[in-house]
Formats: sequence, C-alpha cells, structure tokens
Amino acid sequence: MELRTERITETKTIVIIAILLAVALVSFFWISGVASSAENFQGTYQSLDEKRTSVTELMGVTAASSTAISLLPGDAGTPIADQMAGLSGYFMFILAALCLEKWMVTITGALAFRILVPAGCLILIASLFFENKTWKEVGVKLILFALMVFAVIPVSGVVTDKIDASYEQSIQQTIEDTRNDAKEIQDSAKNQEDGNAIDKLVNKVKGGVSAQLEKFENTMNRITEAIAVLIVTSCAIPLAVLVFFIWLTKLLTGVSLQIPNIRPSLKFGRKG
Repeated sequence: MELRTERITETKTIVIIAILLAVALVSFFWISGVASSAENFQGTYQSLDEKRTSVTELMGVTAASSTAISLLPGDAGTPIADQMAGLSGYFMFILAALCLEKWMVTITGALAFRILVPAGCLILIASLFFENKTWKEVGVKLILFALMVFAVIPVSGVVTDKIDASYEQSIQQTIEDTRNDAKEIQDSAKNQEDGNAIDKLVNKVKGGVSAQLEKFENTMNRITEAIAVLIVTSCAIPLAVLVFFIWLTKLLTGVSLQIPNIRPSLKFGRKG
C-alpha cells in the first residue's frame, strides 16, 4: 500500500514537472513573442501618442503665452509670464512618463514571459526535488509578479482613457483659447503702427492691462488643471493599478509579495 502511494506521488510529481516545463517553454518561445509584438498594442500606442500630442501642444501654447504676456505694457505681467515659463518642467516630466510607458508596453511582455515566468517555473521544479517551501513561494511570486507587470499598462490605459475622454474637450478648448490670445498680442507686436499697436489692443478691452492679465491668469489656471489631469493619468493611475494588483493577489492567495530571505536546503530527495 505504501509502495503504491509512493508511486502515485512520484507520478503526480512527474506530471507537475512536465506541466511546468511545458508552461516555461510555451511562455519563452511563443507567449513572449505575442506579448512583445507592437502590432498587438496599437490601441495603447495610439492612446499614448494622442496624449503626447496634447502635451506638446500645451507646452507650445504655454511658451507662446509667456512670451505674449511679456509684451504687455509695464511689468505687471512678469509674474504670470514667469509662472507659465516654469510649467515647462511639468510638461517634460509628463512626456518622459509617456515615453517610458510606450517603451514598457513591449518590454514588460518580454520581461514577464521570456524571463520571469520561465524562471518561476524552474524554481518551482527545483522546489519539488529539494522539498523547499521557500523556493516554491519564490516561484509563485515570480509568476504572479510577471503577470502583474505585464497587465499594469494595458489595464491602466483602459482607466486613463475614460478620464481622458471626459477632459479631452476641455484640454483642446484650453489649447485653442490660449493659442488665439497669444497670437492676437504677438500679431499686434509685429504690425506696430506708431509704436502703439499693443496699447491700442489693450485699450480695446474693458479694463485694459488688468483685463488681459486676468484672461491669462484664467488660462494659466486651466493649463495647471490640465497638467494635474495628465500627471494623474500618466503616472498616478499606473502606480495605483500596480498597488491594487499586489493587494488583490495577497487577498486572494494569501501570498505576500515581499522578497524573502532565501536559505535553500541542500538535501536532495525525500526525508526518510
């Protein structure tokens, strides 16, 4: 009876090893190619490209507005012009985050299924030979981490698309209004008559310089709001999705994703 039980156990072990080897080979040779192919992520690429276009347009109109404000009579517009010029750092940060996301779309697929999943399967196989629970836990963690890494950007892309859709019209309107306001002042500066073209333009508006400055203050507030939305959709949401995946994995499996201190056993085979 004990011999039969031992044989059944050995058979199950061999089957598990065969399955793990099959998963590792399929992951390395096939799934990794599919997961790292740019053709399979055209929707994600398009969404990131559209967002990058909005950021570059906002950067351009912000720089133009800063220049236009400096053309207004007196120094009253200098603080606003300086604040607008200072927004360029945020735009560069958002562009860097978008470029990183686009680069990571295919890199995470190769990393997850060409390296992490096969490595996790091999560690699980080794844990069967050495009867090491720590190795088994590490193997499971690697596979779970691989799946999470691969899913972060596509899943966060779905969430950010929902938010972007609600703010897209507002951002485009901000770009258009800012471009028109800046162009009006810059065109007046190029077509000066008697050196007073901008003064005449300012005087056409009730309130003069104060009205123009208030207009650009409102523009700066809208640009700042757009930056906040872009930072949330480009940086905060992907991180939040990753944290959610970690929490969900721990909740469903009870496996903590903290890297343990590995002390493998050197004993080979079953005890006794």
